[in-house]
Amino acid sequence: MQSSNPGFRRLSQAAVSRPHFLRLAAGALFPFVGWCLPAAAAANPELAQNSDGAVAKLSAGPGRAGAILVSQFGPVKIHSYLSPSDGLQVNTQMIEGPNAVVIFDSQLLLPYAGEVASYVQTLGKPVDRIILSHAHTDHWGGLQVLTEHFPGIRVLALEGIAEQIRAGGPARLDGLRKTYGDKAASKVTVPTETIGEGLQRIDGVTYDFRRFVDAESDLQLAALLPEQKVMLAFDLVFSPKQHVFTGGKHLDHWLTALESLKALQGYDIIIIGHDTPVDRSAIDSTMTYIKRAKEIHAASADAKTYSENLKAAFPNRQLARFVDLSASYLYAAPH
Repeated sequence: MQSSNPGFRRLSQAAVSRPHFLRLAAGALFPFVGWCLPAAAAANPELAQNSDGAVAKLSAGPGRAGAILVSQFGPVKIHSYLSPSDGLQVNTQMIEGPNAVVIFDSQLLLPYAGEVASYVQTLGKPVDRIILSHAHTDHWGGLQVLTEHFPGIRVLALEGIAEQIRAGGPARLDGLRKTYGDKAASKVTVPTETIGEGLQRIDGVTYDFRRFVDAESDLQLAALLPEQKVMLAFDLVFSPKQHVFTGGKHLDHWLTALESLKALQGYDIIIIGHDTPVDRSAIDSTMTYIKRAKEIHAASADAKTYSENLKAAFPNRQLARFVDLSASYLYAAPH
């Protein structure tokens, strides 16, 4: 990471009681080892701000099951909420500008969306809008709670996302409720507006919205913050510590999308859909994983073989549920 990015410099690790920390050395950003901070954790682990204006703090607040990472880039703060593992360690990003907050994604389960809502209210600024990155349920399932907490809030997504959620949402929620009961949404909430590509200024913050098709999902948004040199890649990029969801059946085209992200110079901080921020090397590690998954898929006759072989290929990665979930999609019986 270039030293001109003040958002991540030198962080104190003294208060971290588990191996959940950012290590910054020689100006480069490395991801947290893991974010699963159970509610039963003893103290509130956090990365404290240093004396020269830096910037990031990880905490599991009193009564909060998820963790919060706060990163400051001049007048802009990025508040990242990460759910526990039963919520698939999915992120919600809250971009705090001078006067308002923009929320990206809304969690899988209602309790964690509720924690997002409660936290953002402590910032003392109105929520300007909610933006969805894509139509996978772990990123929109909590919209029911957020739209109840913020009545009339604008919910935006790329053209086509609302139709995907409307069509597949009921079946997805039925499956979730069988597993999670009342923690899962009881109704499908869809975006109310579309968001276009290109540069947009929202509350003094410049966003460059990009549209990707046939990658991790059929349709995916990415957002660049050119002034802060931060890339919001969501599920286009995965942490090198975690398994990758490969059930979208577009692995070749996904690799092409990742090559286009690599071509974007200067974006050394990448905020992703699951786990903590990563550096540019995560693009390469995601590509390595996808290529290996392609090979294993070509050689596997069924979901069990695919899942076992992919886990064996990456034995130290977390969130193995993604492998089983991917296999269930890749080898689903034709309708």
